[in-house]
Amino acid sequence: MTPVIRHLRTHFLELPLPAEDHSLNWTFDARVKRLGPDFYSKVVSMHPVLNMEYSILCNQLRHHFSFPGQINKEQIIDQLTAALMFAELLEHLHLHYLIVPREVARLRRHQEVYRGLLREMGGYIFTPQPQVSIQVGLSLSQQVRENTALINWFRLLFTRSKRVLNFLDLVGTGSETYRNLIGLLDKYTNPILAYVAWCFFIPRFATNLFLLVKHTIPWPWMDDKEKDLGWWTRLEAQVKRRWFELANDSVWITVGLLNCFVLIGALAPLSIYVTLFAFAFDIANTSLRAYIELNRLYKLQQEYSALLQKEENPEKRRAIQDHQNFITHRIEFEKLRLGLSVATTTAVFIAMCFALPMFAVNPVIPFIGALLLIAIWVASYTLTLRLEQYRPNDAVERPSNVATLGFFACKPKEDSSLSYEQKLTSEEDFLASERYSFV
Repeated sequence: MTPVIRHLRTHFLELPLPAEDHSLNWTFDARVKRLGPDFYSKVVSMHPVLNMEYSILCNQLRHHFSFPGQINKEQIIDQLTAALMFAELLEHLHLHYLIVPREVARLRRHQEVYRGLLREMGGYIFTPQPQVSIQVGLSLSQQVRENTALINWFRLLFTRSKRVLNFLDLVGTGSETYRNLIGLLDKYTNPILAYVAWCFFIPRFATNLFLLVKHTIPWPWMDDKEKDLGWWTRLEAQVKRRWFELANDSVWITVGLLNCFVLIGALAPLSIYVTLFAFAFDIANTSLRAYIELNRLYKLQQEYSALLQKEENPEKRRAIQDHQNFITHRIEFEKLRLGLSVATTTAVFIAMCFALPMFAVNPVIPFIGALLLIAIWVASYTLTLRLEQYRPNDAVERPSNVATLGFFACKPKEDSSLSYEQKLTSEEDFLASERYSFV
């Protein structure tokens, strides 16, 4: 039994074995579907960890097929068995309990690869199981998230560039033409930007709120299996998937509305303090997310360390240590990714403090703050793109020939061994759009 399956069974004792004793007839898929709501309530609660652990396992398999000399055939078969069990469990979870059709389709593609390899390499026999048809199509919620994250980069660049131009006028260019040009620009853009500051976040906020209500309240059209979980479990699952975006968007919509309709006229000087509160909240929000996600990985590593301490077989100990190496690799990547997010929000908050009224006596100080915001944008955008090149590769494809061990294929026209399949899973769809505010 692989370390991954042993670890799963420490949390889910009901988890069936892949096949009957002394048999190569695969029965896991049929038996896991018969497990009841008590079992899947626990699985739903742990779904962020399970998604991450499956991704790590895929990355481990890809590495071992890329470097076949580091592992023998029996170990590969064991890891393929674990991957297929994981994929079948997650497919049932996303099909009936989390309701994420695109993830179901992705996991089914993975299963086809695993089954084909296990037939050829391990002699397993698979009985075709009836599948519930799904329609992936165009996901409105996914489109909203992706477009919000993409457009936000350009929104930030425009607003920060305009901020530099405004403070440059205050510093003094000596040009009346420039002053008139800035005045004309402010006349037409300031009202638009005041509305964009809060309207921009409404589509994603409304989408997440709608999905949270949709999957929490037992509507007549809800899947019976999902309904059997109970409203609290369903709410917990949705909050774990959407809390970061909901918290971020609710704060920035509120601040935008206050600055647009309340803090005007005599109250206008207070708007900078309200805006700074939102930036401070960004630091707390991104820090909390970093703590939660890294803590999941550290806890996962500790649980495998506990397995290692109990294991006496040298070969099994090496298998556990090998898997821990890939967990460590994922921890290092997530520390960089999440650390960049926290560092960016902190730097933006500090730069915005340069605009406080106490510094307004000398317009050079706010101008320096505006320049810092542009520099932070450039650094954050560049580092984000560069960091993605080092994301652990968990893409799964069927090799043209098993003997070549080309199981996990790279994208065309890309030499790096770290090319990967861009996907938005039930957990990672939010991680890909990690910067939302910084107006």
